[in-house]
Amino acid sequence: MNKRIFLSILLFLFVTSSSTYSQYGWWKDKKYKTKEQQQKFDNCKFTFLGISDGLMYSNVNYITPYFQNEVYISVKNGDKGYYNREQAQYIIEDFLANYPPDSFKWKNSYRSESYAFASGKYMYKKNGYLNKYLITISLKYISNLWLIDQILVN
Repeated sequence: MNKRIFLSILLFLFVTSSSTYSQYGWWKDKKYKTKEQQQKFDNCKFTFLGISDGLMYSNVNYITPYFQNEVYISVKNGDKGYYNREQAQYIIEDFLANYPPDSFKWKNSYRSESYAFASGKYMYKKNGYLNKYLITISLKYISNLWLIDQILVN
């Protein structure tokens, strides 16, 4: 994906999502020594916000731009293993179709220079009951982009 388009998407997601997620406290803002480092971790946060929008609105197209060429996916009582981008997209689409979201919000996060993860509560309705999954997503910093390394659904 063109870097300029990617940054535009990130900016759009930040502007449209930041007020919605700011009160939850899942992301601890820090001060960094350089603007480059600050931008790097702002991009990490924006990546997680884009992914959460995809989960919340049941739209895999918000998530797929962040897939690496190979993604590890583990869905409770379901798929488990390494999948290419197309297979991973299909698995996430199938998950969202079978467990339509009622809500999703991140609960906590961690980040380092080349790795980050966030965990959140995914609520869905099935057979008239409200149920939940814990979703944990890890990112790797590759070629100046934060890309999904793993998706765990428990």
